[in-house]
Amino acid sequence: MKTREEIINNMCHTMRHDYGLRISEDDRMYTLMSGMTDSEAKALHDSMAQIFDNDIAPTFEEFRRINEGELITLPKSKEHAEAMIRVAQFFLATYE
Repeated sequence: MKTREEIINNMCHTMRHDYGLRISEDDRMYTLMSGMTDSEAKALHDSMAQIFDNDIAPTFEEFRRINEGELITLPKSKEHAEAMIRVAQFFLATYE
């Protein structure tokens, strides 16, 4: 699985194809070169990090907890799955 920084850097490159290219403040003022100044790159990175932390990371955490059986019980075998179905059917029939 990718790290937080790898994902954020990919998000930055998605937003700005020239995220990895650095130029000076003087270059920005006098040319139309591709590239970002250090302050522009930091601002973009900080925005993408905020989006990741607020919107993406919680989803990853929920997926991890489900996948590891913390939020729901995952069957360990066919027999276990069949037993879980029988319990669910009994539960549903009780509340009809």
